[in-house]
Amino acid sequence: MQNMQQSKEWMTTSKATAFLGISTKTMARLIREGIISTYSHPLDRRIKLVRIADVDLLKKTADQLAA
Repeated sequence: MQNMQQSKEWMTTSKATAFLGISTKTMARLIREGIISTYSHPLDRRIKLVRIADVDLLKKTADQLAA
């Protein structure tokens, strides 16, 4: 049960890129500048994960600035 709960807290960087509606270059810049933190997937270190809460916060902030 705990693994299922933990999986709901994370998404891949590619899913986060699609959710935010940004390019992969923009996502790479956000990661490089420390705006979004990434973590290695525990079973496949090639996959980078981001916290869903961090992505949601970034989206809300961007939406507020755009309004």
